[in-house]
Amino acid sequence: MKRNVFLAVVAVLSLSGVSVWAQAESFVGTVKAVSGSSVTVEHGSITGVFNFDAKTHVGAKGATAKTKEAQAAGKPGLTVPDVVHVGDQVKVMYTFTASTNKMVVGDITVLESLTKK
Repeated sequence: MKRNVFLAVVAVLSLSGVSVWAQAESFVGTVKAVSGSSVTVEHGSITGVFNFDAKTHVGAKGATAKTKEAQAAGKPGLTVPDVVHVGDQVKVMYTFTASTNKMVVGDITVLESLTKK
C-alpha cells in the first residue's frame, strides 16, 4: 500500500513537470571573469556562466581560517569573489534551473590558483 502511494505521488509530480530529484552536474575549467553574482568558467572552447548566491559553498586552501577570521570580525564569511579569481582553475557543481534558464552553483572549489594574490 505504501509503495503504491509513493509511486502515485511520483507519477503525479512527474506529469506535472515538477522535478523530483535535482541532479548536480560538474564543470572544470579556468575562471575568465567573476562578478558579484556569477562566475564565467572556460574549458577549451566551452564557456559556462554560473550564478551563485549566499548559499553557495566555496572551497579553497586556507578558506576555513579566513572564514573564521571574517566571522570573528562580525562579517558573515567569505564570498565567491573573495576566494575565486580570474585565472584560477575551479570545479563547479551546479544545477540547471529550467524556469530561469540559469546554471546555479551549489559548490565551487579552487583546484589550483594560477594567479598571485
